[in-house]
Amino acid sequence: MLCAVAITGAVVRPMAVGTQDTLPKGTDLLAKCVAAMGGADAIKAIKSVRARGTFEMAAQGVTGTVELQQARPAFMRLTIDIQGIGQADQGSDGKIAWAIDPMSGPSLLTGKALADARAEAQFDGQLFGPDYVKEATTLAKATFGDRPAYKIRLVTTFDTERTLYLDADSYLLIGTEAVSETPMGSMPTTTSTGDYKKFGALMQPTTIVQTAMGFDQVIRMTSFEYDVVPASAFDPPPAVKALIK
Repeated sequence: MLCAVAITGAVVRPMAVGTQDTLPKGTDLLAKCVAAMGGADAIKAIKSVRARGTFEMAAQGVTGTVELQQARPAFMRLTIDIQGIGQADQGSDGKIAWAIDPMSGPSLLTGKALADARAEAQFDGQLFGPDYVKEATTLAKATFGDRPAYKIRLVTTFDTERTLYLDADSYLLIGTEAVSETPMGSMPTTTSTGDYKKFGALMQPTTIVQTAMGFDQVIRMTSFEYDVVPASAFDPPPAVKALIK
């Protein structure tokens, strides 16, 4: 469920189409995004979602499987099984957030990484309501990839910030730019979302490409299931529990 939430090296080009005063309001565009996904009522009717698919980093010859689980009010878990390397696992309950890297082991997120994880875990963040959106400013009409799009600066109530690109025709989310906090430091990241298909009452992106440091991570989602995720799915692994005081 990614109207709110990581892509080819998308080319973003400004288009001379007026000023901020003549552009649609950011909050109005985000409301159209919610409607394009299937509507607020359809989103509110869902308690949890489980998405599954494949993971690939073609340049490195890396492949694997991916599972994303989310539930109300703010539970998230992302698991990537990478062939020949191991399992990358991360999660949040909206308060704490953690990660297990197959190379460096378990850790609790802090600082900006924690704020980002908490914001992403908010199940109703995709509704872009006032409890989630502190500021939504339409910056320009631009081209993201090969599509005309509205460029919106989004600041959340968790004091996180990212730039969204909504398709100018469908109003679906097709791109995100953000600075991610990683073990290697702050890293500009571009994410493109596309190949939307309808699963149940909601439109979902089935191709997600994240680009950072010139490398692409490609996720292809093959299924979305609603209200099937048990609460136990979000229990931190023992190695993480040992870090929680």
